[in-house]
Amino acid sequence: MRTSLLIIGFPVGCLMAWGFEFKDGSIHAIPPASAEAGDTAPEQRRSVLLPVGLLLIALLAGVALVQWRAQVPTTAGKRVTPVVVIMDTAAPRGVYDQDVRDAGGTNADSLTEMLRDLPVLLQKETVGATWAREDQILKQPPSLILIHRSSFYHSMNQEFGFGYPGEQGFDEARAMALYAISQNKLMAFLGYVGQVSPDTLFVVYGRGTGGDWESDQDRANWVAQVEGRFPVLKGRITPLGIPGGVAAGSMRDEMTQQMFREQVRKLLNLDRQTDKPH
Repeated sequence: MRTSLLIIGFPVGCLMAWGFEFKDGSIHAIPPASAEAGDTAPEQRRSVLLPVGLLLIALLAGVALVQWRAQVPTTAGKRVTPVVVIMDTAAPRGVYDQDVRDAGGTNADSLTEMLRDLPVLLQKETVGATWAREDQILKQPPSLILIHRSSFYHSMNQEFGFGYPGEQGFDEARAMALYAISQNKLMAFLGYVGQVSPDTLFVVYGRGTGGDWESDQDRANWVAQVEGRFPVLKGRITPLGIPGGVAAGSMRDEMTQQMFREQVRKLLNLDRQTDKPH
């Protein structure tokens, strides 16, 4: 506010100093310079004040611009609040917690609950066997995408009925072939979005279904494989292993919730704040 007043008031002051003078307790207009009278002081005053005034106006305008940009949290064309898209499957075998399964929900519902008090816009996206909504996702546009590593696999398995280990009629060969297809679909999705939206970051999480995800090294190898296929994704994928693994991994676990919250804050450079109970 003060800067605005200075910018508005300073030119007025310069104009008054250029054309008026304070004399005998009042303001008087400066008479035109008279060559015959040899009165060159007003003209000299004008020649000095004009460039000085313009320079100061430019400096004040620069200060105002810097202060304005500091108050705007994003650059032009980008959202003020980061958009986080949470993608997961509604297939029961892909939902971690029994109460969420019973309610017909997804892990995305659990993640929305645990992240709801962060300064972000949360968008849920349910993945299906024939899901193809990449362009709709890109319209957000997302700052961060959280996606379950096995979301496509569980959706496709439910659609085609290949089953799971221990179930009657389970065909391991067909299931593994389907898993490879689902992983290819996931990688292609990451690559496409990463290419079109270069500012979007990704968190890929899972409990270990399908193997090669249990250890930090397993997850690093998977990310390296994706980056090798799509170099544009280098440094943009964060893999998360859910504590407890396949047997006990849960979105209700306090460690799991803390892990997700810290990653979202870190990746989006959110201000640190005290966790609220949820």
